[in-house]
Amino acid sequence: MKLGTRLTLYLSLVIVLILSGYGFFHIHSRRETLMRLMRIEVRSVGEILRVSLEKISLPREMAYVQELLDAVSEPERTLGAVLYDPRKNLVFRSGSLEGEIGPFLETIRDAIRENRPREEFGVHGKIPVFSYNFPLRGPKGEVIGGVAVIQNASLMEEDLRKAGQTIFLIILLLIGGALVLILLFTRKWITLPFARLRKGIQAMSGGNLDTQIDLRGGDEVSELARSFNQLASSLREARQKIARDAESRLELERSLRQSEKLATIGQLASELAHEIGTPLNIIGGRAELTLRRIEDPDTVRKNLDIISGQTERITKIIQQLLGFVRKKRTEKRPLDIPSVLESTLLFLEPKIEKQGVQVRKNFPPGLPPVQGDPDQLQQVFLNLALNALQAMPRGGILRLSASSGLFSREGLQERRLPHVEVLVEDTGEGIDREALG
Repeated sequence: MKLGTRLTLYLSLVIVLILSGYGFFHIHSRRETLMRLMRIEVRSVGEILRVSLEKISLPREMAYVQELLDAVSEPERTLGAVLYDPRKNLVFRSGSLEGEIGPFLETIRDAIRENRPREEFGVHGKIPVFSYNFPLRGPKGEVIGGVAVIQNASLMEEDLRKAGQTIFLIILLLIGGALVLILLFTRKWITLPFARLRKGIQAMSGGNLDTQIDLRGGDEVSELARSFNQLASSLREARQKIARDAESRLELERSLRQSEKLATIGQLASELAHEIGTPLNIIGGRAELTLRRIEDPDTVRKNLDIISGQTERITKIIQQLLGFVRKKRTEKRPLDIPSVLESTLLFLEPKIEKQGVQVRKNFPPGLPPVQGDPDQLQQVFLNLALNALQAMPRGGILRLSASSGLFSREGLQERRLPHVEVLVEDTGEGIDREALG
């Protein structure tokens, strides 16, 4: 779930809880207010009845009493009243008060017995009612009867129901308005800025360090965007510096490799001079012999063939030497390892023959090609072979072998990759233990 959605839900929940609490307390306060008003109204009616009834003689003015009780029920909220005279066991009630009144008589008796007013909630004919019960006193303060004023409580419940509906509608409107404001707020200040940040980070992860996020303001998201822009600028400068350093390092490595080649050529110079000198002597001798036997066509043809072969041999040696010395850019391409090893042996052939070293090769067919630079690989093999020959000044065996297989590569993606293994072995004396230590 996205941050803006979560924030909207959390804020909406908080607003719903606050407004629900407000609605609950408002309804509760409204109920308390209506209850207080109803009690005041019932007590006022009861006080009027008490004053009127305590000044008359109940048994002799029954018509007036009935008229008085009927007048009580005229207001909409008052259902009626009940008068009870325990001395004569007389009961009067308002004409509007229908049905069983036994519960009210029992409450009146309790008020007479306790000699104090009583308030009770109940039900009369499926209508919720509130009754105010109080004793009547004679001229000497004696209890002469009791009265119950009965108020219709359903009107209060209806008022509370309407108030609840009104509060509910108001809360819904407030929640709807708050949700709209929250959505607009989160979209402008959270969703869109974070979407720009995410887009910038994705562009940076793709290698585009020129990405800049345009967010203005003084909030935390804008500060984060400015920090991101500074990071992108720093990374861009670092990448440029690394590229410059890498180019300088590559140039230095190329110079070092060229120096290694020249050093190797220096080691091979005497052998190559001897290798070139031999065919030159042969060419000179055959040319002199040809001049002496110029009239013999067969001899001339034979000597010219020998001279041509020796010339090709010298040309091949010089071309190999120039190709090895010439400075080239690194170029990786599929290589046949046995071919590279064979060309390496051609350089060392004079030295091998001079030292009486036997060469044993083991190149099985079907070796896979290897991606690499031919000059650099030849330089490596040439250095290894020269080291081996230097270890065998009085002859020995030089073994060159190649084999293919798989090796494990550890890292983020561990897997087994194909490779070609080259071994250069000699039967020389090796390195002293003291030198190794």
